[in-house]
Amino acid sequence: MTPLPNAVASQTLAREVEHAIAASRHITATDLFALAADVYGGTLAEGAFTPRDAYDAAELGLHLHLLRLGPVGDDPAAALAEVERLSTLLPTQTRRTVEQNDFQQFSTPAAYAGLCAWVSGVGEGCRVLEPSAGTGALCTFALASGATIHANELSGRRADLLAVLLEEAGQDPSRTLTRENADHLDAILPLEARADVVLMNPPFSQTAGRLGTRRVPTVGTDHVLQALRRLDTGGRLVAVLSAAVQRGKPTHQAFFQALDADPFRLRADVEVGGAVYRPYGTSVRTRVLVVDREMEGKAADGEGRVEAAVESVNEAADALAPTFVG
Repeated sequence: MTPLPNAVASQTLAREVEHAIAASRHITATDLFALAADVYGGTLAEGAFTPRDAYDAAELGLHLHLLRLGPVGDDPAAALAEVERLSTLLPTQTRRTVEQNDFQQFSTPAAYAGLCAWVSGVGEGCRVLEPSAGTGALCTFALASGATIHANELSGRRADLLAVLLEEAGQDPSRTLTRENADHLDAILPLEARADVVLMNPPFSQTAGRLGTRRVPTVGTDHVLQALRRLDTGGRLVAVLSAAVQRGKPTHQAFFQALDADPFRLRADVEVGGAVYRPYGTSVRTRVLVVDREMEGKAADGEGRVEAAVESVNEAADALAPTFVG
């Protein structure tokens, strides 16, 4: 078989996976790598593709199918359960690459992304910003809700896949997709890239390879502060961060002071168990932060803030529902 250019091969693999998911057909790791060998024109052992190539394409296949299912809607428990069921059709991502580690490429699990979109209140006509969009898990549910998205993704391979998702939803990636390092996103994005909703899952502890393997505990929070500069009054940011980001730590004191300062209001801080991320190759505990940008002078006081520690996406939905539903 004549090898296809990698971007085309990845898209072909994503479509194969999409069709399998639509048929509720389980794909093992052996199945996935065999499909990949066919489209890339060689095996994993021969170096025709990397595990990350195959996993990212499989994620896109799932996202393309979820795009057709529509938004989470008014019954999040049922919707997220279905997303979980579909996600289990894909193999666990057991093989890492150097690029994945250096660039912290751990995609948002699909049901987790659905939860974040639901909590954000995203709907038709909303302008959404996703600063580190990966293969588009968070984008998928926003697009399914009828929102318009400005997506940013530094990895060229992942950005090429993301462009397919945007096109599938009727958006022009030449206008709505950038490929920048989100460390300085506010200074880089076009001036018109403002948002009613920000959905984001920034790197947890590394800076896109700029500092080698050095861990930077504030990289995720720095990305959030950059994104908040693009959030308009009345808007909401929902971010998935490492659970190591904690109010009581000196490292993160300035970050939480910023979230507590006018015009922002931290509405929720929910820690989520590591089992949620296990199918994506890590067991890191995370936390969901929900931040509103309110009218100037309407100071945040912490009243009514949701604070919880849960072990699953469904438990997180239960914790957030009393505040964010209705």
